Amino acid sequence: MELDRLLFCDTKTVLSYMEPNFRFNLALKIPSIRRAEKAAPLYIKHLDLHDTRFVVNETEYKIRVFRECQAKTKKFGGDWAVQTKNKPFPVGLYQVPGIPRGEVNYDFDEYGYKINLDESIQPGDKLLTEAANLNWRRGSKVDELEYECQEKNARPCNHYIRLYVSGCKYQFPYTNMKMYQLMRRLLTVLFGNRNGEWTIKNMNFGNNVLRWPRNGWKPIVRNVNIFEYSHVKLNAVHSIIGLSVPLISLKMSFPFLEPTIRNHPLFKTSEHLIVSNIPWRSFTNLFSIQTHKVSLTIRSLFNVEQLIDIWMEKRRPIGVYYSFLTNSKQDLARISHPEVLQKSTDCIKLKMGNEAVVVFRYTMVDSKYYLTIETFSKT
Repeated sequence: MELDRLLFCDTKTVLSYMEPNFRFNLALKIPSIRRAEKAAPLYIKHLDLHDTRFVVNETEYKIRVFRECQAKTKKFGGDWAVQTKNKPFPVGLYQVPGIPRGEVNYDFDEYGYKINLDESIQPGDKLLTEAANLNWRRGSKVDELEYECQEKNARPCNHYIRLYVSGCKYQFPYTNMKMYQLMRRLLTVLFGNRNGEWTIKNMNFGNNVLRWPRNGWKPIVRNVNIFEYSHVKLNAVHSIIGLSVPLISLKMSFPFLEPTIRNHPLFKTSEHLIVSNIPWRSFTNLFSIQTHKVSLTIRSLFNVEQLIDIWMEKRRPIGVYYSFLTNSKQDLARISHPEVLQKSTDCIKLKMGNEAVVVFRYTMVDSKYYLTIETFSKT
């Protein structure tokens, strides 16, 4: 009996209901469905990006380099590790946890030196860190090895680039490509050249360089976590996501060396901005941010009366909502202010001009206290 082939539209419908990683793998094995796979709607719950690995939902794509000559050194175990099985490692001799013997999670040149981050930048790559953080001095090995790599001799070492996907290992000669080149190729194969709507519920940027595909539709992203704030990182994120639908939340932490968080167009398209580790001196700089709902964690204790004075002076617009994580509560009924309309232990309402009132209130969420501030219209 001859089987009828699925029409293009039918193939798209079937693919849209498949788990993303299964669907990617299927398209790699069956060239005839690749065009339909790129056009079919795609929904990803989690996408975590790192420099040498990324995670799609529950599936991790991890890249390593295997250096055969170093698999037998004390640093990486080998015969010495077998002889000392079940014995504690001496100081200075250890195997990196989570990385098999002989493997490293960085690129290196023909002499075994780690490649600088700025040397790995390819056309279309976007830096997610400030240039000052890229400095890495050449001239010393990253690892203390038992002996030098013999790549230049008559019998060269065998170096391989390894790709791990769901427990499966794929191995290629390291001379063919570097880890950063394979990372860009993988992301382009899976996410590039899409011409159908696709959505990412949660997207986390834990990498230093974004090697995102240059062609195809941009994803609609609902929640973004950039971890440590930098303006260049916000610029990169802003350039790769679709802005037809606003972000539900944008999360970041305040870096110790950064004097302030500057306003950014991405803040205006976010419904909820979450910033942690803010110093008190930088808090008022956030008042210029154009996000209606803001949640903050301040490094040190803060005084509610001082916060009220700042809020009444800065005058945030109607509809703005701020939330502060706090370790303890102050008795708001004891606060004296000329604009007080109503107050109790956990809540105080103040007049703010002729058209608005502001309410400071303690609330508990997941056994944690938050001081919330909300501005309402008088009517």
